[in-house]
Amino acid sequence: MNSTLFDYLKKSPLFANFDPYMFQILEQRLIFKELSAHEFLFHEGEHGDYVAFVLVGSLDVLKKDLKLTTEKITKNSQNFIHIGNIKQGDTIGEMALIDTLTRSATVRASETTALVLLTKKDFDNLLSDYPRVAVEILRGIAILLSLNLRKTTENLSRSH
Repeated sequence: MNSTLFDYLKKSPLFANFDPYMFQILEQRLIFKELSAHEFLFHEGEHGDYVAFVLVGSLDVLKKDLKLTTEKITKNSQNFIHIGNIKQGDTIGEMALIDTLTRSATVRASETTALVLLTKKDFDNLLSDYPRVAVEILRGIAILLSLNLRKTTENLSRSH
């Protein structure tokens, strides 16, 4: 097992309860991806079929500017509102493992960024072949969603 990858991913709440054996099973299913600065990982409205974990670099989370007409918005346009950053150790797209809805935002590298991806297909295979590993991933997703909801609630309470 690649101990460096283990060390990176262990910092994520998604994998906080993973032991070395579970990481070994997971590692066999991860896909490495590198993005150049300003390269898109995915676009709002696309079908989501993987979760991404940032190893090095950072990503910008963008939403379409709804003030513009649909005809003016293109995948490569600058017609976005910046809504957040994803940094080393963070995940993006975890809902793609649970639902079949489209991506809710556009994600673009703000610098050269290295990621590992887990596809929905591989996650589904983990569910059937290694349910303990998949359950820990689901538990991690629940923790991430809870943290995000708490953060959103706090931000909303501050804005009023």
